[in-house]
Amino acid sequence: MHSSPIISRLLALVIAGLVFIPSAAPAAPVAAAAAAAPRFYASALPRPTGPYVVGHDFAVVVDRTRTDVLNPLADQPRRIPVHFWYPAVATSAPSRRYVTDRREVEFLAEEPEAIGGGEFLRTNSYEGVTPAKGRFPVLILSPGFGNPAEAYQVFAEQLASSGYIVAAVHSAGVNGLVTLDGDLFDSAPDVPEKLEDIVALNDYVVADLQSVLAQMKDGRALPTLKLHAALDLTRIGALGHSFGGSAAVRLAGRDATVRAAVNLDGTIWGEDHVAGLATNALFVRSGENSQDPSMAVAFANLKGRGVLAVQPETAHNTFGDSYFLYRVLLGKNADGLTELIGRNAAPNLLVTRQLLVTYFNVELKQQAPASLTRFLANNKARLTAQTKGL
Repeated sequence: MHSSPIISRLLALVIAGLVFIPSAAPAAPVAAAAAAAPRFYASALPRPTGPYVVGHDFAVVVDRTRTDVLNPLADQPRRIPVHFWYPAVATSAPSRRYVTDRREVEFLAEEPEAIGGGEFLRTNSYEGVTPAKGRFPVLILSPGFGNPAEAYQVFAEQLASSGYIVAAVHSAGVNGLVTLDGDLFDSAPDVPEKLEDIVALNDYVVADLQSVLAQMKDGRALPTLKLHAALDLTRIGALGHSFGGSAAVRLAGRDATVRAAVNLDGTIWGEDHVAGLATNALFVRSGENSQDPSMAVAFANLKGRGVLAVQPETAHNTFGDSYFLYRVLLGKNADGLTELIGRNAAPNLLVTRQLLVTYFNVELKQQAPASLTRFLANNKARLTAQTKGL
């Protein structure tokens, strides 16, 4: 299974000095810098470029129709944490911390101040601010295996600033540590050995996405939030990375209300894609995963229109916030972690996030498909693509 390494474990290994930094970061200067510089480096996520301020809120969806088989406490209903990023009104408040629960901060880096307190990694979103006027398309985001929902804020903020409501679904028991009702649920399991068990676990994630979407439609998911009036549930998309990318396209293939899906470097599990996914889809492969057969099969058999793109300089963990977390820990030496995050991670991420906006603008905002083909043509230096039906 080509799954993403768990960000928290990698960060802990970096702190412990157990991750090898390739020769692109020379040994002597690194050692000297480590002795002279602060242990952590101030950093920030890149500013989103859309016209809206970005708000953030949080809810826990409870699905009482399902027993949580991944929860160590027996006979509990399935609880699904969801982070929301959305277009908001201007505010004078400070931007929110990257991770707000100190215990989760300690888990991420085994140091309470490594990413916490807001001093070292800042976001471009604001907690609980009033949504902008209007109704906005909804995007369901599914993280990679072992990655928390917060690990994709570079994409979530860009999409929200561009007029989308992003609901990042944390599948407890699959996406790592989360706080539920005051208790830490450290729950990234071992990768199943049997193919049928991997497919079953991916099905479980798809069911979480379905539960959240159903409760967004009837209002139960948002009892304490201000977002319900801002949701345009006639325009729904899905996106995910790695294991979550598989879940996103499988959700779209099963639910006709999800009009388009994006899979960022995720092997697709099960047989849905072989028979042909009944959706529009964008598949983005990293350079290290450019030969994944499942995405090529899915693209070939896709029943809607689609794009199969490759970003040659990227690695599996380019897609998300890993690079910016490493900047906190290593400063500019993070650029030497090419085996983990590829080369030129920051500029490649800017291309990826704008590709997401352009793609969903075509599929959910009725922009001309030519805008997507122009974007692909203008960015040939950082990605190559095949298109279908455009």
